[in-house]
Amino acid sequence: MSNEEEKTSVLGKFLEKNIKVIGGLIAVLIVFVIVAVVGSSIKTKAAEKGLSQVDAIEYTFKKDVDDISAEDFKAKQDAALSELEALASKGGIVGVRANMLKAEILFEQKNYDASRSAWLKAADAKKSAYTAPLCYYNAAICSENLNDLEGAVSGYEKAISSKDFYLIDHAYFSLGRVNEAKGDLEKAVAAYEKIEAIHSGSRWANLAKDRIIAINSTKAE
Repeated sequence: MSNEEEKTSVLGKFLEKNIKVIGGLIAVLIVFVIVAVVGSSIKTKAAEKGLSQVDAIEYTFKKDVDDISAEDFKAKQDAALSELEALASKGGIVGVRANMLKAEILFEQKNYDASRSAWLKAADAKKSAYTAPLCYYNAAICSENLNDLEGAVSGYEKAISSKDFYLIDHAYFSLGRVNEAKGDLEKAVAAYEKIEAIHSGSRWANLAKDRIIAINSTKAE
């Protein structure tokens, strides 16, 4: 018997001896694949259902709002917030959308503390989403309305950590402005200078230059 024939014979005996075990492993792997596919399908359907619910709440809330009294508008806000409560406790994209709508309504009600919490929860629900920097940005605005300058700085810094954030110039300018209000002029200037480095000659870059000149003038006095 040649070496190749011997190897084939040994392999054949091993497979024959362990066929039940190997078959069991294959069955287990197939089960895992099926569970993964079904689980993914269930998650997708659940997300679709959740998003549909958020869309329905938003549609009902915003429908005909220009033609109703302030009292009726407040009732609409409260109804939407109540309906969003369960959805806002979810993670993933459903939690993001639900908390963003919740935060928007709370901001309109000037409930800045609760609005900030909702914006932050929306950001945390899916930190990799493109909406995260916008949520941090809006949370920073809420912090400013609460006179929480440290919270505002934190929010703006998280927003600008995403280079693709479409309001990055405004966020840097706001960061500089808040640092000015805190009396941290070096950080204010650093934030203003960053705008020029990113988008030289833009509207926000020109405004930032004016603030740098004003700060340097103050230092010279």
